[in-house]
Formats: sequence, structure tokens, C-alpha cells
Amino acid sequence: MQSSRLKILQVSDSHFSAEKGVQYRGQDADRNLDNLLPVMQAWGPDLVLLTGDVSEDASAAAYNRVSAALGGMGVPLLTLPGNHDEPQIMQHHFAQGPWNGPFVHQAGPWLLVLLDSTARGSISGRIQQQDLEALDAYLKASDADFVLVALHHQPVPVNAPWIDRFPLENPDELFSCLDRDARIRCVVWGHIHHDFHARRRGVELLGAPSAVANSLPQTPRFTLDPAGPACRWLELYADGRVETGLLRG
Repeated sequence: MQSSRLKILQVSDSHFSAEKGVQYRGQDADRNLDNLLPVMQAWGPDLVLLTGDVSEDASAAAYNRVSAALGGMGVPLLTLPGNHDEPQIMQHHFAQGPWNGPFVHQAGPWLLVLLDSTARGSISGRIQQQDLEALDAYLKASDADFVLVALHHQPVPVNAPWIDRFPLENPDELFSCLDRDARIRCVVWGHIHHDFHARRRGVELLGAPSAVANSLPQTPRFTLDPAGPACRWLELYADGRVETGLLRG
């Protein structure tokens, strides 16, 4: 971490399968991530944040390949499960994640909090009450100046009916907790397969594109974006500013 900023790459929805070459929405997941890796490495992140749907089939082989690819960047890898994932399998391949409640990582003045929004058997998400209580306790105990919160499911509508059918189902409970802490600067998520940016009470709300296949924004059905896969970069500054954009292979 540079003294003035923390550089994060958010990689989401890679949808790897157990076997290489299996198509996801007509795209090759392994090849598309491979194409992103040189650009990601050149950007020089301080850490990588992987925000769910790492595997399409929740297979150990898929997790092993993604872990090897992103772990090879030589920086901390923080990982969230998505609705396609199996946390019990994931945690054997990704050490740092919300496997036993919220996961917290402090870097300089910033606290990063990872919340598991998956609900077994459901495409939509929900943050469990005990995790919300743990989040509140972590925030009260932390001396960080600023906070970023990450989850898989979108806590606000993203104007894409095909994915807005499967949101975080209890966003009011999450925001009730976050609204009590003025240090919250950013909430990031995956799941939606396109870039999304909004603000709420001065907090940046950021949905990430997919590392394998994206949809054109604001479409009723998934409509493949010819711009291809992408990941989000974030620069978190010591004064609380957040800057962000996308990288493409």
C-alpha cells in the first residue's frame, strides 16, 4: 500500500467450471480471465477482492484454478461466495473470506468488511441477523477512519430486470446498520454482470462487471456486451476519497 492510497482490484463472477473449456453464456471462462491477468498485474494492486460466483458448478477444481491464477499476483486475495458457490468447499482454496461470519481486513486507515449474502437454495441473497450484529460490533470496535463493505448481491435495484429479480432481500436491515456509521464510504458487489455506479447518502454504491461475460446495462434479458469481460479498480485514499474505473483485457 502506498502511503496515500490503497489499490484494490475487484474481480467478480468468473463462473469457472470443473473442466476447462466449458462455455458460460458462450464464453470461455479460463481464457477470459487469462486475458485480464496481464492488465491486472500491470495495474499493480495492493490486494484483490473476489466478489462471488467464482465457480459455475461449485467444484474444487474450479476454485483451485482461480485461486492459483489470482494468488499468483502475489498480493492478498480476499474472497466472497456467490449464489453459485459452495462456501464449505471454497474455504479450502481461499483462506481469507467470511466463512465463519463477516471477514475484516484493515489496511492503513481503511477497514474492509466482507459479508456473506448467500442463502442456501436461493439465487437471491440475504444477510443473516447474526452477521448484521457482528458487522455492527466490528464497526463499533474498529478505530479505522473509513470503511468499505463488500457482498455478492446488489442491495439496490440496478435497472436490469433479468438480475433485479434476484437481489439482496433485506437491504433495509443492511443500510440500517451502515447508516449509523459515518465512516462508510463505499459498498461494492458482484452478481449483476455489468458496471453500476450510484450514490446514497454520500456513499459510493458500485456493482462490478464479470470476468467472463457481461450484459448490456438496463436490459430486460441478459444481452451479451461485446465490450467483453472486465474487472473494477478502486483507489481508496487516506482522506476517504474513492476513485474507480474498469480494466479490460
